Amino acid sequence: MAVSQSLPKMFGRVWGNQRSRTVLMNTIASGAMKGCSLLCSLIMVPLTISYLNPENYGIWMAMTSVLYWFVFMDVGLGNGMRNYLAIYFSQGETSKARSCFTTAMLLLTVIAIAIAAVAIPLINLSDLNYVFSAHNVSGKTLAGVLTLAVVLSLMQFVVKNIGIVYMAMQKYAVNDLILFIGNIMTVVIVFVLTRTTEGNLAYVVAAFTAVPVIAYSIAAVVLLRSHPELRPTAESVDMALGREIVTKGLGFFAIQITSCLVIFGSANILISHYCGPEQVTVYNVPFKLFNVLIIGYTILISPMWNAYTDAAVKGDYAWIRRCFHRSLQLWCASVVAGLALLCVSGWFIRMWVGRSVAVPLAVSACILAYVCAFNLNNCATYLVNGMNKIRIQVITSVAATAAFLAAIYVAKGSYGIVGITLAMAAAYLAMSAVHLYQCHLLINQKAKGIWNK
Repeated sequence: MAVSQSLPKMFGRVWGNQRSRTVLMNTIASGAMKGCSLLCSLIMVPLTISYLNPENYGIWMAMTSVLYWFVFMDVGLGNGMRNYLAIYFSQGETSKARSCFTTAMLLLTVIAIAIAAVAIPLINLSDLNYVFSAHNVSGKTLAGVLTLAVVLSLMQFVVKNIGIVYMAMQKYAVNDLILFIGNIMTVVIVFVLTRTTEGNLAYVVAAFTAVPVIAYSIAAVVLLRSHPELRPTAESVDMALGREIVTKGLGFFAIQITSCLVIFGSANILISHYCGPEQVTVYNVPFKLFNVLIIGYTILISPMWNAYTDAAVKGDYAWIRRCFHRSLQLWCASVVAGLALLCVSGWFIRMWVGRSVAVPLAVSACILAYVCAFNLNNCATYLVNGMNKIRIQVITSVAATAAFLAAIYVAKGSYGIVGITLAMAAAYLAMSAVHLYQCHLLINQKAKGIWNK
């Protein structure tokens, strides 16, 4: 208790009220959970590469890009539900919160079933050897493995929203705890596989996709037992509220399928297609290293999303201004940390995965540039999202994605990993410039017209 009371004082006025203390405690707990999850991720890379081989590992990494598409095909309902729940929790409207949760989960289940009905036949009709540039794995095996992964990922697509409910309650660390438990379970399962079986892509896919479903399902039981006021009932389904959530969610959906899915989520599949599966491994090893910066920065700013919502509902713009400026300062610190990490990246990678994967310094430098641009954009969009002013973000996401795809199409992978990564960095940097300007207007209550929608 003494520590929790003294830590806020270290940060001055920014941490002087209950909302700020909630953010700080979530940040500390989230940091601990994400740090442990990062350790699991670092352990998993050499473990999985040695269990499979560089080509099969590259295929699995490319498949994760496909799975990423399905996880985010929720028409923005998850984030729409999150913002509405945050407002209802802030106002003490428990009946509306139950209706919001029940209706959103029902709609998500319907969407998951519809996606499965389209995706599974499409997978089995596609030439997956061409898509993944795979030569040593049969198309039938790829189709079976990908079908399994898609089914389990669509189950996760629904149950992962239990974590979003905790985020809306400003209990962000609970979601990280669920993820951490899932990561620990996955590490244990893969370790057992390395000791008891030969390299098998299907086993790896099952370990990575089934475990999160189990973890979130257990969390759902805990949530509904501890918060009976949220338990779904037939009477709590409110399709009028559902339409409101969908309307708001469609904006988030446009952002998800452009800047999140196409730019952030397509790197592995683009590199696999244009450069070959082995180059996916060359990209992923340094990306997982520099992903530490994304994880670290996300730990610091993620609790801010719904804290910004709470502050906006209550008109506390002074608090929003102070916290946003602190977020920018932390971004600058992350850039400095990234440059230091770049200096030792070659040595670290050799110590980490050995000499089986050679990573050029240029690739690491471009990935760092991309990571820094991604973090800067998140700094701005967490404020924009929390304040429910996403119209500009929809426009910039669509425009930046169109420019990114045009650049990739024209180049056709001729610049390799460096060209693809720099294109992603440029897209996020362009979006960041526009979003930071909108944040300036919102914080100073000068946003008008489309900037305030």
